[in-house]
Amino acid sequence: MTIKIVELTKDNEDKFLQQTADLEQKVLQNMESRGQIGQLFPTGKEDISLYAHSKENTVLLAVDEEENVLATTYITQGQKPFTYNDITKYFKYGKQYQDYVKSRYKSVEDYRKDMLGVYRIKIEAFKYAKQKILEQFPNYDGDILKFLQHELEEEQNHFHEKSPLRELLNIYMSEYIKARAEQIPGLEQRYEMFYWTTADDIFKEFGKEGKVQDNDELQLNQILHIEKEDIEYFTILQNGGLQIFEEPKFDVEKYYSANTSNSIELDTYLTDPNSRRSGLARILVLAGIEKHMKEHFEKSNDDEIFLCSTLHRDNLSSKYVSEFFGLKDSLYVKRRDGRNRQVHICRVERKDYKKYLDHMKKKMAILYGYNPEHIPISKKEEVEILQEQLEYENAELERLQNVRMQTGRKFIGAIDYSKNKVNKVYTLKQRLLSAIREAKAQEEQDK
Repeated sequence: MTIKIVELTKDNEDKFLQQTADLEQKVLQNMESRGQIGQLFPTGKEDISLYAHSKENTVLLAVDEEENVLATTYITQGQKPFTYNDITKYFKYGKQYQDYVKSRYKSVEDYRKDMLGVYRIKIEAFKYAKQKILEQFPNYDGDILKFLQHELEEEQNHFHEKSPLRELLNIYMSEYIKARAEQIPGLEQRYEMFYWTTADDIFKEFGKEGKVQDNDELQLNQILHIEKEDIEYFTILQNGGLQIFEEPKFDVEKYYSANTSNSIELDTYLTDPNSRRSGLARILVLAGIEKHMKEHFEKSNDDEIFLCSTLHRDNLSSKYVSEFFGLKDSLYVKRRDGRNRQVHICRVERKDYKKYLDHMKKKMAILYGYNPEHIPISKKEEVEILQEQLEYENAELERLQNVRMQTGRKFIGAIDYSKNKVNKVYTLKQRLLSAIREAKAQEEQDK
């Protein structure tokens, strides 16, 4: 079967949009029939169209000779800070991050000055957001805390990340900050650094011994005279705190510079359950990564870019796609509807991104036979890639077996992942042995 990669755009959505929305439903029904409940939230036809029309995001399709959609992937970039789709926020939270921010300042005085200044602007942003939200929801009688109480009490909501109040508050606050940043250079970065700062944090920082400049003293006194908005903002912020269930086993600091503009989210990748082809999801994801990486480094002076994704912990097929592309650092967090999620991330430097893409294309060629650019691959490279994949598959097989032995936990669905891994490991070993023999023969011939 010949597969063609097509980008969904306003020019071809009459042909492909409905097919793409139908594919979501087909995959959802298939997953639910196998017991994989809550592992996929369909984007929906309207939002898929919004993705296709936006400059930041990309929808890629794999179609056959008759232009039937067999697979799709959504790649997102440029989301509003701290909104539902901002995965990077999870890696910039807590005391370790606060200490890191403080260490970036040359003096305590400079740190305190920004801490105070940004807090006051955040309260202004909150006032702006609150007014817009209450205009949209007049049934709360102008009281934002009534809206919060409703969200906390609603049975299926509990103020999760995609609640209207939480999402709109972050969208409108960042909108205000972006506008103010036109007069205050660097404000967006400082807003991010001090996003979780409350008046309580400021009191603790200054204490009774805190020495401040006259202007800072004035601002501190303003905060000590707590306004209504301070209390409202603090209440919402406290109820909206992030929940990270497991301590990270990696260096989180290397992700502190990640934000929504320099991060590519591997949002969704789906393949038709009736027309499966090995590696098809990876082929589409790589096409999306390549497009966004090239555009990012051409249009910006950034020295790095981040790849991130979020998935249900039991959704091992998505986990393997993410980790295939190097997203091996992850946190376990609370997300929408109380459904916990793994958030994955990795960092690629500008100087390494072409090498990264080249390596991924060679992996795709060797492991899945997909090499449309006819990239030459030496036998030595083939051996190295097969060895790399074999090590990964062995580690995953061991991890799955340990999980089963230690917890008795069985992954949801009809797929026997452990059996699949055993078969894959065996096949890779045979391929690796064959490649080693061929590499040695090539080496002898070259002599």
